[in-house]
Amino acid sequence: MTTELQRAMAQYEEARAQYRKAVLASLGGASNGGAIRRAIQDFQGASSALKRLSAAPPTAPSKTQDESEPFPGWGFMRRLLKTG
Repeated sequence: MTTELQRAMAQYEEARAQYRKAVLASLGGASNGGAIRRAIQDFQGASSALKRLSAAPPTAPSKTQDESEPFPGWGFMRRLLKTG
C-alpha cells in the first residue's frame, strides 16, 4: 500500500468522523446546516480520492475475436456450420 493511498484512507476516515460529529451536533442544536454541508463536501472529496487511488489499473481487452470478423461470435457460427 502506497503512502498516498494510506493518506487518502486516513482523510476518508477523518471526513467520515467529522460528518458524524456534525450530524450528532445538529441533533442537539449545537450545529447548523452549514457544518453538515461542509462535512458532506469533505467526505465526498475524500471518498472520490480514495476510489481513484484504490481502483485497479485498467487491463487491456482480450483478443479472442478475429479482427476481420464483423460480429462477435461469428467465428463460432462459421465453425459450427462447417462441421455440420
